[in-house]
Amino acid sequence: MKTDLGERRIHFGSREIPYELHTMPRKRLRITVRPDLSIRVDAPEGFNEDEIAEAVRSKGRWLVRQLDELTSFHPLPTPYRYVSGETFVYLGRQYRLKVSEGACLPAKLRGRYLHVEVTDKTDQAQVKTGVEAWYRSRATDVYARSIDRCLTICQRHGADRPSLKIRRMKTRWGSCSAAGNMLLNLHLVQTPVHCIDYVVMHELCHTVEHNHSPAFYRLLSTCMPDWQKRKAVLNQFPVRA
Repeated sequence: MKTDLGERRIHFGSREIPYELHTMPRKRLRITVRPDLSIRVDAPEGFNEDEIAEAVRSKGRWLVRQLDELTSFHPLPTPYRYVSGETFVYLGRQYRLKVSEGACLPAKLRGRYLHVEVTDKTDQAQVKTGVEAWYRSRATDVYARSIDRCLTICQRHGADRPSLKIRRMKTRWGSCSAAGNMLLNLHLVQTPVHCIDYVVMHELCHTVEHNHSPAFYRLLSTCMPDWQKRKAVLNQFPVRA
C-alpha cells in the first residue's frame, strides 16, 4: 500500500531542499528529480524518517547539481491559458497556437502554427481538449513508427513487439513490463525523434534484460551505440505538461 507522508526538508550547505515523501512496498529507496524541480522520495515501508532524511542528505551534492542543471536548461513554465499566440512544442520544434471559432474540427499543423477550431475560443477547456486530442493522435502515430524502427534492431537480440499504451506521467518517460506492455509518456512527443527512439529502445531492451544490470547496458549499447548522447539531449529538453 502506498502512503503519502507529505513534504519534508533537508539542509545541504546553505541550501534547503524540500521533497515529497512516500512509502510503499519496495526494496530500495528511490529519489526522483522532476522537470518542474520538485523532488519525490519513494521509501520502503518500515524505514524510519531519520534514516530516510539521512539517505536523502547523502545525495545532497547530486540533488543540488540536478536542480541547478534543470534550472539552467530552461525556466519553469507558466501554465497554459490556451489562447492564440502561445507556444507549443512538437518533436523538438515550436509552434504557435492559433484558435478560431467554427465547427469543432480536429486540430492541425499548418506551417509553424497549430490551428484549433472550436465553437467558443474563449472556452479554455474546449481549446485544451482540442490541443490534447491532437497531441495524443500524433503520439500514437509517432510512437508506433519509433517502435517499428527500433524493433528491427532489438528483435535480433530477443525482443518482441510490445503492446503500447500512452499516459501522462510526471516522473518517467516510459516503462515496459516483463510481459511486454510498453507505457510511454504523452509528453515525450514534444521531444526530438532521436530522443523518442532512445526511450523506445531503452524499454525494448528491458523486455530482454528486466533490470539495469551490466547486461542491460551492454545490450542497449549494442542496439544504440550513441544512447548516452541521446539521453543527454532528452535530459536537457524542456517539456511542458
